[in-house]
Amino acid sequence: MGSRSTSARRHRKQQLKCLQGANVYRHKNPFVHLRSKWQFLKTQYGFQRRPLLTIVRLFSWMARCLMQNVVIVNLRRWQVKMVLPGEWRGLGKFLFVFRENYEPELTELERLLSPGDTFVDVGANFGIYTLVASKLVGESGRVIALEPTVQSFEGLQKNIALNNLRNALAFPLAASDKAGTAWLYYGTDPVRNSLGKDPCCESGGEQVATESLDNILNQAGGGRVDVIKMDAEGAEELVLRGATNLLTSMHPIVIYEKNPEASAHLGLAADGATNLLAGLGYKFFVHKQPGTACSDRLSPGYFNIVALPRTASRPRGQQTELATLVMNAKER
Repeated sequence: MGSRSTSARRHRKQQLKCLQGANVYRHKNPFVHLRSKWQFLKTQYGFQRRPLLTIVRLFSWMARCLMQNVVIVNLRRWQVKMVLPGEWRGLGKFLFVFRENYEPELTELERLLSPGDTFVDVGANFGIYTLVASKLVGESGRVIALEPTVQSFEGLQKNIALNNLRNALAFPLAASDKAGTAWLYYGTDPVRNSLGKDPCCESGGEQVATESLDNILNQAGGGRVDVIKMDAEGAEELVLRGATNLLTSMHPIVIYEKNPEASAHLGLAADGATNLLAGLGYKFFVHKQPGTACSDRLSPGYFNIVALPRTASRPRGQQTELATLVMNAKER
């Protein structure tokens, strides 16, 4: 009886949370909604780097969405192009307005990767990390990109073809702890699509194939892996469980997203991926504000983490430039 009442209380609490979220979204005063969007925008790395240009590009993106134009964006820093659907929802607007400043970890790839390296992009979406990594590892290196959703995978393939990348392999798979199939739930925005169901969202989904990273690497011809980037909307721990051989034998650098809410929808702990890597001797670093050093102080919440293997020596002090750590890690 006690467990039933506890379950009922949790259900009512979740319903209230969903209703509160819906009321905020549909608030009669549009300024409430706009203020929340503005607060979110101010937290973004790209906005902090180029605030005025970001706003100009946002208005430009709105116009393109109204005309439903397909957009091609040039990332001149790496001499790559991206084709993006002219849709307000989804990752396209972020890639269009932020570009080279999309995330600090994107430019950090220049220090993490060298010619001849192998880069694995888990949750590639339209492929911005795939394209940049492909240029950095060169013809002697390779990129393995995974994207489970039909629409995003088509975009990924188009961008690989647009740039004539011969060193990139794309698989329509969701990396997980085992082979099989799973239901990918659509989020309120495509960037929130996840293997875990958000109880506040009722927008359908699609069945996707799952596979472990260890098996995917074998399918791609084996070889070593130097850097893994994961954006799996809360499933990062599952991805790492399926990469045991890779992690223990190759000790790659791992860039991953910590998303406590999405992890909870899968019944996973918020620090599951971090604890798994810590057990293998990894050290963790996060970017704070543009122009600041990289910090090893992990805080609660949602952010990206760079995990370096145990072979990376740690200079003294609370903060350090990630470049120094990467150089030490790559000497392993």
